[in-house]
Amino acid sequence: MNSEYGLPGVPAYITVHLGKADEIAENVTVSFPDYIKSVASTTLPPDIPEEALCAVMYAQISRALYRISERIYRKMGYGFDITDNPDTDLAFEYNGAVFSNVNEIADRIFNEYIAGDFGIWPLNAEICYNGVTCRGISVEGSIAMAENGRTCEEILEYYFGRKFGIVRNATVRGLQNFFLFNYPMYQGQTGSDVSGLQIALNRIAANYEEMPYIKTADGVYGEDTVMAVSKFQRIFDLPISGNVEKNTYYKLLYVFDSIYKLNYLALQMVEFSDIPTEPPTKLKYGDVGNQVKLLQYYLNFISAFEPSIPPLQIVGVFGEKTYRSVVSFQEMFGFEPDGVVTEPLWRVLVDVYYGLYSSLPHSVFSETARPYGGNILVSGSVGIDVRYLQKYLAKVAEINRRLPEISLNGKFDEQTENAVRVFQQIFRIKESGVVTSTTWNLLSEVYNAIVAGEQREED
Repeated sequence: MNSEYGLPGVPAYITVHLGKADEIAENVTVSFPDYIKSVASTTLPPDIPEEALCAVMYAQISRALYRISERIYRKMGYGFDITDNPDTDLAFEYNGAVFSNVNEIADRIFNEYIAGDFGIWPLNAEICYNGVTCRGISVEGSIAMAENGRTCEEILEYYFGRKFGIVRNATVRGLQNFFLFNYPMYQGQTGSDVSGLQIALNRIAANYEEMPYIKTADGVYGEDTVMAVSKFQRIFDLPISGNVEKNTYYKLLYVFDSIYKLNYLALQMVEFSDIPTEPPTKLKYGDVGNQVKLLQYYLNFISAFEPSIPPLQIVGVFGEKTYRSVVSFQEMFGFEPDGVVTEPLWRVLVDVYYGLYSSLPHSVFSETARPYGGNILVSGSVGIDVRYLQKYLAKVAEINRRLPEISLNGKFDEQTENAVRVFQQIFRIKESGVVTSTTWNLLSEVYNAIVAGEQREED
């Protein structure tokens, strides 16, 4: 099976078409957990027994992943992964209510599925609703079995045979764990995982004022870390334990991913500050140039807030993806969906962009580390890149006592090499004392997170 997502694995985000494939309808991009939560809450009764809910949700996850991994709609030239048409895919209600029992189970099993061929690929599982008979799992039958004491796996075995298997904890494609923490984590634990968790929590706290700030990311899972995790769990409707289990771990990654993308988009504005913002006479399919780049930037920024606007690469060419994003924006604001950017449309686009931009928290605009410049830094290197390296290491040393103090002299001396090695040890990068893109990029993210968190404290 050829797969855009490299399964076994689960896509972090998918695009859902809100209608039949050949119907003109809105496309929305949602996280895969949110998609599954909507599917289950749309199709199942709220009082369904837990074991039956678990079994049916495994079947729904498996069917969705099968349809997505086959790239059925992408191969047909559509710009989405799946539809909300229950005749071909699964019923889905965008922004619909989610039941609490569905929310809890989805957070636990969203990246697990019933294996089909060879025990690896997701099974194209059929689900029978409303008493209809089919070759797959029956919702009503599952409820009856659960009420008679059968477990989730026993229900699955009954409907799919003894040879079925469950692929557990499949890789989630499209989420980055910049700070290299893991799960489970709990009070009393120490080490680099805890340091990474503390830095991630502080970065999130910069955007969520209810979150407490951990003053010292010292790698000790103490009371302050428990309080920060508990508050995070409360904000994001997770069971409150103060520990990092699978559900909290992935929610942390998703929340940080959103913050990271928003921060990047906000700071990217600097790249386009020299492009005139006056409305063009007309921008259309096939056009190229700086104004197309600015158009793509505006649409890309708005897409971070509005899932129906497809995200874009900023390349300065008005191609198919830009056309689709323009059409989505036109539909949202009552313009004729012809994919042509006129002066009135441009003015609305700019107003929407600046309205969203002005609403961002101060932490988004905090000082950020320079991107990797392409130069490998080794013992004996000198210059501005080394000075920035030392600056970032010194900032990390303020909250992690394992890092030694260093001089900001622009010389990659023994003291600097030792600090690099300790940083690599802490964050489980191959210890070499050499700074390539891997070390620089991780150090940059840690530095950015610390600075953003400190700014929140000052505010």
